Amino acid sequence: MIQTADMVAFVAVVETASFTEAARRLTTTKSVISRRVSDLERELGTPLLDRSARNVRATEVGAVYYAKCVRILESIGAATDFVAGFNSLVRGRLRVALPESFNGALIAPLLNEFAERYPEVLLDIQADDEYANLGDSHFDVAIRAGRLGEANLIARPLTSFRQWLCASPDYLRAHGVPQSPDDLAEHHGLIDASGEGHGGWQLWIDGEVRSCRVRERIRSNSSEQLVLAACAGLGIVQASSILAADAIVSGRLRIVLPECAPPARQISIVYPSSRRASQKVQTLLSFLSERITAVASWDERIAQAQATP
Repeated sequence: MIQTADMVAFVAVVETASFTEAARRLTTTKSVISRRVSDLERELGTPLLDRSARNVRATEVGAVYYAKCVRILESIGAATDFVAGFNSLVRGRLRVALPESFNGALIAPLLNEFAERYPEVLLDIQADDEYANLGDSHFDVAIRAGRLGEANLIARPLTSFRQWLCASPDYLRAHGVPQSPDDLAEHHGLIDASGEGHGGWQLWIDGEVRSCRVRERIRSNSSEQLVLAACAGLGIVQASSILAADAIVSGRLRIVLPECAPPARQISIVYPSSRRASQKVQTLLSFLSERITAVASWDERIAQAQATP
């Protein structure tokens, strides 16, 4: 007889492509995971995994069975959440995808606070600037900045932020302050490799957002690293107010060409419209909507600092 735990183990192996990582995710041993998958294959009478490759992969029939297992386990999870709701408890695994670029400065402290308030919830967090497709992944919710991606999502706006061109006072003394977007071609650009520009910046010019190519000094997929490089005087960075507010307010960075900052971008928490929002998802939505207003003061702080002589 097929056990739910066997299906959980199989799904974890497919999603991590590793028996070891699956065991780590489920806080058990590799041998237990291997035994459960073998029991499942024996019960079904067919191999579900190709173990010959460097990374474990699902066979053709295994890939189809994986998709069905995910739907079955989601149904079981929804039923469990329904019962938990009657007991007024928020419990179980809550899988969250969010951008690495503002995880530490914004989301991580709030998720830590959420974990303290709801100790029965196991937070499973993936911080990555690549969008997770919620329709095809195992995540319950995602934090999105700007575009939402898939159309079949329910979104709850949380807050917004601006993106400013910034440089250190030392850099501007050495290289001059750009007076127009054309001047940026003569400056050192600190470029976000994961951003929309992919080699430049998105600027507000003549009433529309335009791409501005610049001479690259440093390219990185770490927004925090680029802000630190700007503080060290290595060039100009286009940074979110979330990451740059402290440096701007303290004077370590100065905003240049503020009139070229593109319109504010929305931060939203999203979940698939095809799934009923579980008790724990609803609780996280309410918690973040309530708490984020207490910390989302970066653009206000920047405006106050800019207004101070």
